[in-house]
Amino acid sequence: MQEAASNRLYEHDQAFDTSAAARHLFTNSMREMAAFHIAHSAVYRGICEQHGFQPEDVRSHDDLVHIPHIFVSAFKENRLTSLPDEKIYKTLTSSGTQGQKSQINLDKISFDRQAGMRRLIVRSLGLVSDEPVNYLVFSYAPDIAGDRGAAHTFNVYTGFAPAADKHFALQADAAGQPSFDVDYTLATLTRYAESGLPLRVVGFLAFSFVTLREMEKRGLRLQFPPQSLLITGGGWKSHTGETVSFEQYAELVQERLGITPDRIRDFYGMVEHGVPYMSCGHRHFHVPVFANVAAVDPGTLAACAPGEVGLLKLQTSYIRSAPSISVLSTDLGRIASDCACGVPGTYIALAGRAGVSKHAGCAISASQLIKF
Repeated sequence: MQEAASNRLYEHDQAFDTSAAARHLFTNSMREMAAFHIAHSAVYRGICEQHGFQPEDVRSHDDLVHIPHIFVSAFKENRLTSLPDEKIYKTLTSSGTQGQKSQINLDKISFDRQAGMRRLIVRSLGLVSDEPVNYLVFSYAPDIAGDRGAAHTFNVYTGFAPAADKHFALQADAAGQPSFDVDYTLATLTRYAESGLPLRVVGFLAFSFVTLREMEKRGLRLQFPPQSLLITGGGWKSHTGETVSFEQYAELVQERLGITPDRIRDFYGMVEHGVPYMSCGHRHFHVPVFANVAAVDPGTLAACAPGEVGLLKLQTSYIRSAPSISVLSTDLGRIASDCACGVPGTYIALAGRAGVSKHAGCAISASQLIKF
């Protein structure tokens, strides 16, 4: 099956292109991939037949919201693929507290498309640097990361500036199990501060938050260059489950590391969907050219009016190997535009991660390693 529009889209050089030509290309790409999954996935074909949907129904960008979705929890309960096993290049999972795993299986084309759009998004937001930095990664070391999707993602974010040094905070203990040593982490931070190089902190917020709190407890203050950056993910919860506000977190970051709030970035996403929505300096999650996001009414599933809060329906055409081109999440949000940061197009304003306790997966499992 031809994928001409999709191939062109994932060679695009502007992550936030809002031109009519870019929207048309994405629309055509979604139509192509809807036809692809109908042809290759019996599950998705059945869903589309139930809704009376055909790819030809997508005539304009406004029609995208009508592409039938699969509920995000279905990927915990079923192995959903559109390609045979021998075509699968990489399997990524998100492990929940009850042992359930959301799983996404990527062929090489899908994997490369995802990697390409991530690089382009980070570059388009001005976060790529040629200057060497030290990385403190609050995630699993590669030798114990396994197929955890979050661990893979966090490791990818250490590739956008040259690494002078890199430390993963979750290391294998004597029994080979993941372990978090806050004393060693603080010693590493102190050593990094003495180097004079910018710091990049990447990973689960719960670990960075407890580290900052421990610095506060010990009266430890460090000063890193202004080019330093924090990229968090996994939900704004501490290891005890309490909600951590951005203001509370940013105050600790500036007080203990000397890094200003505008250099703290979060990303919203899920292993089942695969598109990273990264925040700008105004904490808005911008929608790239490779995706469409709509807020839908939880009762009727009809698209909400602009600015109204609803369940987030996430759509993308990058993936060939699983029928997740249109996914209904459990997260609440509204869609807005004209962000003061200057990035064009729409953005997601989260209004509550309704599924954080159920779908944060790796973040929940990882935070259980914090012992104090």
